[in-house]
Amino acid sequence: MTKMIFKNYNGHYQLSIQNAEDLKKIQALDENCWVATSIPIDNLNCSPLFTGYVDTDHNGRIRTDELKETQRWLFHFLKNREDMGNDVLKLSNIDTSHPEGQKLRNAAELILHNLNSSNTEEITLHQVQNIQKIMANGINNGDGIIPPEAIDDPEAAQFLKVVIETMGSVMDASDKVGITKNHLDEFFQEAEAYLKWKAQGEIPQGKETTKIMPWGKATIDAYQILTALEEKVEEYFRKCSLLAFDPQAAEKIKLRQEEVNKINSANNVNIESWLKTAPLALPGTDGILDMEGKINPAYKNCLSELKEKVLKPALGKSINQLNQNKWSKVKAIFLSHRKWLENKQGARVEKLGSNKLQSFIDGPYKKQLSQFIAKDKAVAEELAQIHNVEKLILYQKWLLQLANNLVSFSPIYDPDTHSLFEMGTLIIDGRALTFTIKVNDRQKHKDIAKNSYIYLLYVEITRRQDKENKFEIAAAVTTGEAGGLRIGKRGIFLTIDGQEWDAEVTDIIVNPISLWESIKAPFQQLSNFIETQIDKFNKSQYTALESGLGKGISNIGKPAAGGNSSTAMRDLLLGGGIAVAALGSAFAYITKALSQVKIIHIILTIVGITAIIIIPSIIMGFLRLRRRNMSVVLEASGWAINTPMRLTVKLGRIFTRKAFFPKDTYKIRKDIIEDFAQKVGYRSFSFRRVLIILLVSIPLFWLVIRLIIRILY
Repeated sequence: MTKMIFKNYNGHYQLSIQNAEDLKKIQALDENCWVATSIPIDNLNCSPLFTGYVDTDHNGRIRTDELKETQRWLFHFLKNREDMGNDVLKLSNIDTSHPEGQKLRNAAELILHNLNSSNTEEITLHQVQNIQKIMANGINNGDGIIPPEAIDDPEAAQFLKVVIETMGSVMDASDKVGITKNHLDEFFQEAEAYLKWKAQGEIPQGKETTKIMPWGKATIDAYQILTALEEKVEEYFRKCSLLAFDPQAAEKIKLRQEEVNKINSANNVNIESWLKTAPLALPGTDGILDMEGKINPAYKNCLSELKEKVLKPALGKSINQLNQNKWSKVKAIFLSHRKWLENKQGARVEKLGSNKLQSFIDGPYKKQLSQFIAKDKAVAEELAQIHNVEKLILYQKWLLQLANNLVSFSPIYDPDTHSLFEMGTLIIDGRALTFTIKVNDRQKHKDIAKNSYIYLLYVEITRRQDKENKFEIAAAVTTGEAGGLRIGKRGIFLTIDGQEWDAEVTDIIVNPISLWESIKAPFQQLSNFIETQIDKFNKSQYTALESGLGKGISNIGKPAAGGNSSTAMRDLLLGGGIAVAALGSAFAYITKALSQVKIIHIILTIVGITAIIIIPSIIMGFLRLRRRNMSVVLEASGWAINTPMRLTVKLGRIFTRKAFFPKDTYKIRKDIIEDFAQKVGYRSFSFRRVLIILLVSIPLFWLVIRLIIRILY
């Protein structure tokens, strides 16, 4: 292995990964030297199939160990690695020195053969994905699921539909309903179990009864009559036992008055419903059910049927009173029959009937479908190798680029390339912003990204044809000034694949963009403050003047309090004279003060005040600009960054670019608008003329002021 080469990127040394030989060095490189140790795959602009293969634990992130394992797998199957970055795989580059590589080569050759490709030496990603689609939609697609459409034999296909109706189904790779080997095995298991259980209840020829059928064929009907009233009879005897133990329990058993009040005597349905929940008969301490006594009308007919068809044959005589012992004796007759019913097997296939089930068992269906399923599963190995061919091509194309976005970050600094996380270029306010990253949760991203000290725009990107198809990005403004950037500002977004989307600023993290902007900031704040105060003063003066005029007008012709209108006029003139005197005194004070001040002092004072404001602004702006860190923006999107990525002035010019005119461009510097304005009668002074007037008037103004001072003093 050749020596590792580390290049200096913006003050940090990163492993140079230019080819496959460099890629192999990541196995020996300590993770502390990687730029990133973990990255989210939803931030990467590459094939999701590729990132899905690399993300072996499917947690949505790619770690250092997963990248190393990817490199090992690729080098195990690819002996010639000169085509890294290409999505065309040369079959001669596959390493067939081991069985796995030979299988992969065979799969690639089979794909080309099935597609009738004239080129048998190379295979493309498109060809592999085509054959995968064909196989997924085919009858045998390796999923072990057989739909009825896959069976040529009509009888076998009909049997498969029966299995689906009784045992359920699953969807195969081609979205067809079918069954698996488990469905088939369960069907025959239940069919055999049901037939075996059914045979136990049958009466052999020459016999009238069995242990399970103690009354022969009449057992089934008698048992149904018994179970129909069993719960109500058991309830009656339980309550009788309670009364025999504690006679006071009669009050609790007795129907309460509020329950009687709930019964709607005019509603037959309500009465019948209540009677079904009421006791079979009123319990007594003797524990005897008098079947000729007062019986719940809802069960009277059933009880008569039980008496004649079950109790009389079971006890050998007709009875009118039934106690607990006799009842237990009757139930014991049907004990084996009860257990047989409780152990019933194959309930799901019972509806098919014994004859049909037996014909399925005796027929060839199980063998036929088992063979179909086995044939389909045999394709799974072939399909797995096809997936490996796809995996190999994807690794060959993307792995080198992924390493340069995880181990090293070289593409981010090259204006001619794009990092995998860069979403595209934002064109807004006459500039192109290239440092753009996808944002899934703006507020969560802002909470972290504010510590980057970078001016960030949060921009909603929307497809023009489909307004619902949208996403959000964070775009860094790294040079120039904020200018016209504001919330609601619109632009366009050019994705990596060249598509053009609409863009609108939805939020901003404000930070200094350049040193000049930091210097201007205090002056802008002072200007805004003065403007605000002047506005407040003007409004207050206008309000006072308006109020005074209103009062003056309303008092015209009215005598003032304690005087007349002439007195008011006198006061007004007196106040005006005082105001004029005050203004004259102020002007005299100003001219006297100016006579004592030299122009050099004024200039030095202005320079000193300006320096006091500018120097701290320069220092603070310089410090804040040095703290700008691109890695924080990436961390806000879920990246684990090892190295601080300081945003320098040079780097800022790479990520934010002003518009430049093409080469060999001729500029007509005269403002064409002036010609258009003259057409509507507008005449303007030229800038040169205005400048001359200003240069002449300022010295003259100063001389006039000095002359007035000399005359007065």
